[in-house]
Amino acid sequence: MPRRSFAVALLVAAVAAFGTVGFGAGDGFAQTGRSGTAQPPSAARGAEIAQRWCATCHVTSADQTQATGEATPFPTIARRNSFDAGVLALFLLDPHPRMPDMSLTRAEAADLAAYVRSLAGK
Repeated sequence: MPRRSFAVALLVAAVAAFGTVGFGAGDGFAQTGRSGTAQPPSAARGAEIAQRWCATCHVTSADQTQATGEATPFPTIARRNSFDAGVLALFLLDPHPRMPDMSLTRAEAADLAAYVRSLAGK
């Protein structure tokens, strides 16, 4: 009986540890709010992050006419056939050297990726 109790406890611990790490709605990371329930990535929060970190180099919205850098505009990124918000969120956690060190959380990266995805039709 003790062996079975140990196995059950180990299984519960594994589910608790690894079951909380996951993806939301197929792309981006799930976020846990104060209530402990998963929240989907937010394009609205992502827009705030884009304005703060990205708008200098990228055109990040329809009302922005230019950026100082030569970086690809967000709507162009969003319209690519290969666009995947989950892949973008992972990239944003460790971006290429020309990008600033934003030190985004997983939730912030998912929010920013959701915002970029929202620009596909613009």
